[in-house]
Amino acid sequence: MKRSARLNAEQRRQAIVTAVRSLFSEKGFHATKTRELAKAAGVSEALIYKHFPSKQTLYAAMLDDSARGPWFVQFHRILKLEPSVATLVVMVHFTISHYARNHDADKTALNGLMARSLLEDGEFARLTYDKFAEAWRRKFDACLKQAAKSGDLDCEGMRGDLCMWFVHHVGFSLMLHRRPAVPAIAYKASEDSLIDQACYFALRGVGLKEEAIGRHYNSQLLALLDD
Repeated sequence: MKRSARLNAEQRRQAIVTAVRSLFSEKGFHATKTRELAKAAGVSEALIYKHFPSKQTLYAAMLDDSARGPWFVQFHRILKLEPSVATLVVMVHFTISHYARNHDADKTALNGLMARSLLEDGEFARLTYDKFAEAWRRKFDACLKQAAKSGDLDCEGMRGDLCMWFVHHVGFSLMLHRRPAVPAIAYKASEDSLIDQACYFALRGVGLKEEAIGRHYNSQLLALLDD
């Protein structure tokens, strides 16, 4: 075991969280042993248990750490926007591009944790959704209501929460199919084009009229959210 540098308690917790994220992503919750987590973090199992009494608490700490990343800064900025058709378009683009762009190592590891969790007991996925989904759902639903009020929806009466989840599922499925080094599906489209097509599909799916999409969907401006 490599010798650990002297860190205070908070620095040690952070170092452990950072070190084990990829291991959990690769092996999943149940298959990852505490001794493997300790080895990855360069500490003893006893020290792991001192900071994290269970793997569940370590999972929760990883989620809190992820919430401080740049993508979640954008997430919270979007939540502060006024409900509108324009905000709805931003939310859909943000959701799909978040999953479709796989160039950030931390985000890729987090997405791997989500996928593994869904294939196992779903604990990490539930923790993530419980922490973030409700505020996003309320904003999404408020945006749909504004779109209906302005006459920009083809159909009304669709449940806002289901619309939000279906948009999420489009993005998440794109991520899964593009995750392998050789993507499972040859989409024969650039990443930007794929995101634009998926966003258009999702916006039409929630009922937004073509004219409204044409007014509010500017791929070049929306792509600035990804920077």
